[in-house]
Amino acid sequence: MLHRLRPWLSAAAFAALLAPLPALAAPSASAGKADNTLLWKIEKKGVAPTWVYGLAYVTDPHATDFSPAMKKAFIDSKLIGTEVKLDFNSMMEMGKQILTPEPSLAAKMDPKYYARLVPELDARGYPEVATAKMKPWGAIMLMLVPKKQTGQIPMDLLFSKMAIESQKEYFGLESMAEVLKRFESIPEAKQIPLLYALIDQQDQLAKNDQNYMAAYLKQNASQLPKLYEQEYPQLPASELAWYEKWRSEQISGRAPQLAERIGKAADKGDAFIGIGAQFLSGEAGVLQRLRKAGYKVTPVKSK
Repeated sequence: MLHRLRPWLSAAAFAALLAPLPALAAPSASAGKADNTLLWKIEKKGVAPTWVYGLAYVTDPHATDFSPAMKKAFIDSKLIGTEVKLDFNSMMEMGKQILTPEPSLAAKMDPKYYARLVPELDARGYPEVATAKMKPWGAIMLMLVPKKQTGQIPMDLLFSKMAIESQKEYFGLESMAEVLKRFESIPEAKQIPLLYALIDQQDQLAKNDQNYMAAYLKQNASQLPKLYEQEYPQLPASELAWYEKWRSEQISGRAPQLAERIGKAADKGDAFIGIGAQFLSGEAGVLQRLRKAGYKVTPVKSK
């Protein structure tokens, strides 16, 4: 089965690796409010600094208009990390976990909803031959990813490309198995209703994503955790008990593990790490957890 899945699982990622990079030229002077920034310097005495950059899971070219400070931090670092290492092996692992051997999803869904799902996933880079074999929780995971924009690639994939082309060591803070497990944990009886909610609320979720990106482009990091919660669909009150718990695990629940693993990288130093900007701020966010763990955390002026 894997040889048939290989083209659509990896084509988008590896075609993107052939596209031109945004120029990482030598930096020039910049100014901005230090507390409105996506770039943070993490220091431990005796080792080179580690840099944490808040990324967005989008293909917006404005989001990749990187500041001189960000470019310098990336160029100067020996190690590059993202939440998950995005390479051929991780894409194949995802395919093995989210797909069934034969088409099965249509039989589990109302035909009208399935017909609406197919173009939505196609717009995210997954053709119907893939959609037909998806497990419901896999379709949910991919529906939470923004639609592709022509000629652009998501920022985390861009970072992996930049690392490879700069011949830097590239790593992931989490394994693909850890990411998939969070979606596989959705109660089976709740998966189809959640998938229907995602399909029904696409227009509103697109507007919510625009609000998130407006704050992101202004580098208003403190607003992002709350705005990111709105990237998930609304469910009826009768479903809130399990849903709020699960959604919280996707957002605030990931911060402790991300902070711990960034700390391990900072212990060695010389790393540049991109994580979702929604994980950075707040009392329970990654940055505050790093401070409490004894690291010096400093905002770096934005562009």
